[in-house]
Amino acid sequence: ILSTLESLGITSLQSGMDNVRNVAGSPIAGIDPQEVYDTRAMCQALTEYVTQGYDGNPAISNLPRKFNICVVGSADMFEHPHINDIALVPAKSNDNGKLGFHVEVGGFLSSTRCADAIPLDAFVAEADAAALCHAILTTFRDYGVRGPRTKTRLMWCIDEMGFDNFRDEVARRMPGGNLPRASEATTLLPDAIAHHPIDPIDESHHHSTRRSVLGIHDQKQDGLQWAGLCVPTGSLEPGDMTALANIADKFGSGEVRLTVDQNVIIPNIPKEKMDAFLEEPIVQKFTPFPGMLVAGLVSCTGARWCPQAQIHTKSNALELAQRLDEQLSFPEGTNEVRMHWSGCPNVCGQSQVGDVGFIGTSVKVSKDQAAVEGVNLLEGGRIGQAPAEAQLVDKKVPLGDELEQKVKAILMEKYGAVEK
Repeated sequence: ILSTLESLGITSLQSGMDNVRNVAGSPIAGIDPQEVYDTRAMCQALTEYVTQGYDGNPAISNLPRKFNICVVGSADMFEHPHINDIALVPAKSNDNGKLGFHVEVGGFLSSTRCADAIPLDAFVAEADAAALCHAILTTFRDYGVRGPRTKTRLMWCIDEMGFDNFRDEVARRMPGGNLPRASEATTLLPDAIAHHPIDPIDESHHHSTRRSVLGIHDQKQDGLQWAGLCVPTGSLEPGDMTALANIADKFGSGEVRLTVDQNVIIPNIPKEKMDAFLEEPIVQKFTPFPGMLVAGLVSCTGARWCPQAQIHTKSNALELAQRLDEQLSFPEGTNEVRMHWSGCPNVCGQSQVGDVGFIGTSVKVSKDQAAVEGVNLLEGGRIGQAPAEAQLVDKKVPLGDELEQKVKAILMEKYGAVEK
């Protein structure tokens, strides 16, 4: 199994512990009519650097804490750059017009602190992107805090060193000891909010400023479309994976893509085959046209598989989303309302970036009864070019009718939902 995966460019190396996780790029790279940068080749190059050709890279395998890298492909920022340790944002040199990246660093989520990535005030050419990542990673390796694990992510290292000292050390480790300033290049990203305007109920809630990859969409290639299939909470059984592979072979080019929002994209489907594609049983199961809340659902593994989880996330998340989708309608033009579930304070479900976030906890309903599953409830998270951290609005809400009514009230007050 592992050999077959490796032959397809997939490896389990560096997929856990204190090292670099898989490099994230745009899920619609190379097929998106609105992309400004095709992230595929750069993601592959960085993956080969991180894994040293899939043999393992000892130089960056013992970091103070885990590490995330992404390459941005469009103004929609499907890669969530603000919560990555390194985000490469496409830009063009003012001197020679060559492509490269502005660089942001230090983004992360945790149980004790969340921080958006900050500009490194740097421009790096495409050819030097791996060298830049190496300079940042080895600086983190050598100077990063190795104390309590809640204070060991890259941003803590930047705080400890001081931003100017951190940048100077990264520049010193670059080829030639030089790191150009951000002002030497111009961003390639348009303003996402200006290009995809939605009138929010409250101007503090830009909850639909990015496109949805779900549904059926025309590709930049004439006559081809991609299908974005909703896989609620990312739950796939082995038979589902086989069925998805089969329809990718039958209708597309044999390619299946995964998104950071736990959904699936089948690209390169000829338009004349789309009607037949939509009739396939697996497409009926993972419909491209889900309810608004099921479409935006993200969940961690939960107590079914994870010993740290305090609640069962996936089943409860899906049940709540389906029930509220049956009851509520949202304003025309709303692409998604994102509900993110985490089973414990480690927030693997990225609860703080959800429009509505859930963090599992135990709830003592009465002195005489055993504790039941519940959540701490958050609201107001945003992603994209104007990110924001969701804030706690209620503590220790038991799962069930009480939680449903509280979430329903938030959706009606903040996101324009109305009873059907």
